[in-house]
Amino acid sequence: MKKNRWLLCALAALLLAGCSLAQPEERASGGDRFAGFYLVCTQGYSDRLLDNPYLEEYGTDSFETGQFGALSFSREVLFAVEDETGNYVFPGMEGGYSLFLIETNDEHGYVSQMVSNMAPGEEGNAIRVSDEGTFNTISGTVYCGPPLGAEDWDAYVDNTRIWTCYRVYQTADGRVYIDGSGNSSGGGGGFGYSENQTQTITDWNGETVTENIDVHVKVEMVDRLTRLVVTQFDGNNASVRSDDLALRDELPEVNCEEETDWVLVEEVNSGGTVRTAYNVPEEGEEPVSHMVVLLDGEGLGRNAYLTIQ
Repeated sequence: MKKNRWLLCALAALLLAGCSLAQPEERASGGDRFAGFYLVCTQGYSDRLLDNPYLEEYGTDSFETGQFGALSFSREVLFAVEDETGNYVFPGMEGGYSLFLIETNDEHGYVSQMVSNMAPGEEGNAIRVSDEGTFNTISGTVYCGPPLGAEDWDAYVDNTRIWTCYRVYQTADGRVYIDGSGNSSGGGGGFGYSENQTQTITDWNGETVTENIDVHVKVEMVDRLTRLVVTQFDGNNASVRSDDLALRDELPEVNCEEETDWVLVEEVNSGGTVRTAYNVPEEGEEPVSHMVVLLDGEGLGRNAYLTIQ
């Protein structure tokens, strides 16, 4: 990054000299497709990408300075890697929230894979293919709340979090990266990021196709979950058994007793109790999957799923 810092200083000097600086021209690396977002939270402003040792040079950026002509410099990006579980990880930027759509192009056509560790978003997820092209909508929600042990915590007074939403791109050969572009916001929840782009892609037989991608991310505040209680009832609404489950990322499965007819899930937090009732799945039906949000010590949420069968 030392090279880029020197170039930034040079750009600043040009501005001080009275030179107007235009936006970057089209990158020499080509028009990689916009795929979605990678959301990172820090305490106070901290650009974890700036000094990342895993940055790689990829193409160039060119700035038109007017009086002094065009100025080009190497573009540095952070490529994602797949871990042993098949998840995409940005080295040196672990712990963030992913929401992006990968397109695989082969002789069978396009195959779309959504990569997300967010909760479902209000806009849902959809792929629509027509003669005009492909139209993709993906959305997700990130939950956060008070740090562990915080009392009388005010999200708008005591909160020093900065959320940075990096744009995610995919190269023609399938590699995924971030280049530092995106938006930042501070404070509590109740805000979001959205972007819609239409782009052209060359398919496996060399034909140009149009893709529209609409991406929505929202950050929401939640209370810290303190207890998770599952109670089973029979057909006469009499309690069969009740379990106070340990709060961990891998929640235990709830195997209903033979006489159980329905199940009550109670999420107890500082704001009260949220109750959800489920009928016991019939034989051959899919188990119930109930999502809860678990906050870590810093108050950042992770999704955990309770299976009832």
